[in-house]
Amino acid sequence: MVTLVLAHALLRGAGHPLYEAIAREKDEPYRTYYIIVPYVATLLGGIVGNIWFGPVSLIGYLVGGLGDAAGEPVGTRWGKHRYVVPTLSQAKTTRTVEGSIGVFAASLVAIAAGILLTPEIRVSPGCVLSIPAIAVVCTVLEALSPHGWDNATMQLAPAMLAVLLL
Repeated sequence: MVTLVLAHALLRGAGHPLYEAIAREKDEPYRTYYIIVPYVATLLGGIVGNIWFGPVSLIGYLVGGLGDAAGEPVGTRWGKHRYVVPTLSQAKTTRTVEGSIGVFAASLVAIAAGILLTPEIRVSPGCVLSIPAIAVVCTVLEALSPHGWDNATMQLAPAMLAVLLL
């Protein structure tokens, strides 16, 4: 269904309310590109995560859905300290330190929830150190991932690290 909605928005193009609700003004002149790339990255991250990590991929879904998503509103509201991130296009993309702190905090919660919701993972004393370590790695990856592609890295990295560390 998401594919159909995105296809409809893209076919209608700039000016259509659905397209305008999805596209960001700051991504101009590459707004369509930054609708398609995050969609493809999310799709690939989800499929690959399921294949490689099975039930533990839930942690990746939660970090991608909560941790990554927290950065933008936190950075928009409280962000004062900007830094430039790599892109695959000519558009300059920035993030904020405050947004990255939001990614870290939400990732901590998402990883802990994922551990509790995944019966294949036994909660152990090692989780106390592993959860913040995974959240730090996810925060750094989100900061360094090319604009739009962090939807894949933010699903795959926490699931892979959970398999390795938990």
